[in-house]
Amino acid sequence: MFDIAYVGNHGVHLQGTDDFNDPLPGPGSVQSRRPYQPWGSITFQSQDVGITYQSLQSKLEHRSGPFTGLVAYTWSKLLQSNQSPQLGGNSGYEKTYSAFDIPQNLAMSGTYQLPIGRGKRLLGSSNKFVNGALGGWQLQSIIVLRSGAPFTPVVSSDRAGTGVGNQRPNFTAADCTPNFHPTIIVWFDKACYNVPAHLPAPGTYGQARAFTLRSDMFRQYDASLFKNFQVTEGSTLSFRAEFFNLPNTTSFNAPNATVDATAGGKITSTSIPSRDIQLAVKYNF
Repeated sequence: MFDIAYVGNHGVHLQGTDDFNDPLPGPGSVQSRRPYQPWGSITFQSQDVGITYQSLQSKLEHRSGPFTGLVAYTWSKLLQSNQSPQLGGNSGYEKTYSAFDIPQNLAMSGTYQLPIGRGKRLLGSSNKFVNGALGGWQLQSIIVLRSGAPFTPVVSSDRAGTGVGNQRPNFTAADCTPNFHPTIIVWFDKACYNVPAHLPAPGTYGQARAFTLRSDMFRQYDASLFKNFQVTEGSTLSFRAEFFNLPNTTSFNAPNATVDATAGGKITSTSIPSRDIQLAVKYNF
């Protein structure tokens, strides 16, 4: 069975949190330049967040004989508009990718009854003991592949002089490295951002948008093998072997996103644990 659909969603006037006591960019004491004295940073609950989600969603399901399988694929885009003090203080707004934007998402799962035991292709005429030990085993697997999570380039200091953290650099496409290839040491092209002349000058905001960089793709390969052994008429012994991250594949978290730091662009952690094998036995009576 095959299904395909367009799924979209548009939200307006959603709840957010806005600043309204950030000073204008400039030199000198931040506090003395705030518009509402003697208070410091002030935030309030607003209804100015908007989202737009559009996707193509498909599903292929198969059930026949010893095999059942499901393949689901989603191709989508999630945009969000909201206040961004890192771009312009009280009046800084932007429309960009959402932190939850995952453009490509593929999930596959399946169950296969091994063709071993009485009435099956292998050992089809086996006796009770052989069939009890080798027949009836099932193999399951789950595979998930999806795009990496978006993250935001930032600068290390208060370049605008407004007390707002995680301010942005400027992005200049002409300075990007041709044919740049990401590594775990330098995941994104810092030349696009950290050329000194292109960092925001003191007293100004940068213009790089939020969530325009993306981490490593996520990969998950899990499998399990299980069987129920009939002990008596009213009891069974269940055995299960589970293999998480079976091929021991590595997926990485987002790197350090500070473009003007020595460690900027460096990946220091993974998004999925190393291979894990679990064996379990359960007696039901």
